[in-house]
Amino acid sequence: MPKVPLAVKIAVPIVGLLLTIGVTITAVGILKAWWSTPFSPVQPSGTQPIAFRHDLHVIAKIDCQFCHRGVTLTEAATLPSVEQCYFCHQVVLKDSPEVSKIAYAFQNGEPINWVRVHRLPDHVQFVHDSHVRFFAEQNGIAPSQACSICHGDVGSMKIAEQVRNLKMRDCVDCHRNRYLTYLAPDAAQRIRTAVVEGQRLPPPTDCAACHY
Repeated sequence: MPKVPLAVKIAVPIVGLLLTIGVTITAVGILKAWWSTPFSPVQPSGTQPIAFRHDLHVIAKIDCQFCHRGVTLTEAATLPSVEQCYFCHQVVLKDSPEVSKIAYAFQNGEPINWVRVHRLPDHVQFVHDSHVRFFAEQNGIAPSQACSICHGDVGSMKIAEQVRNLKMRDCVDCHRNRYLTYLAPDAAQRIRTAVVEGQRLPPPTDCAACHY
């Protein structure tokens, strides 16, 4: 029987170990992306063509709705146009290198290609206005305060990032009963009683609620 070279004896277990590690990391990554948010190198981090600082705008007392104007009116929250950004920044910090990119885009009629951070599959519909208005009205708060339920404390983020997994399980669980945990105690009890007594319907959990 021919003698196995020493190099082969060393290489085989090393290659096997590397393959095992690679397969394990890949499997864990897939499972994590399926059940939760992906690992940070894969998950969109919000690195944008312009270094937009949510936290600084919040400190300046600029409400979310000033930029995301469709959030209580339409299905999409909408992003501000270049003209809207330039309206403020032709005066505010106009000499900043990042702000100069806004001026360049405005003067040349070019869009700002923002990177999407929160993305649902194309076959899933999420209606912002009904969700935001519901939580804001029930809790007696500003609509912008309701945004944090899904988006987290964006006002403290230098770079926007996804904090909830936004999987179907997350949405269905919320529609079944978890939405009550985001309401003030009196509002939650009032809605719970109304649902039990048949005075109002609970949030829908059938397929057509989100897939249409």
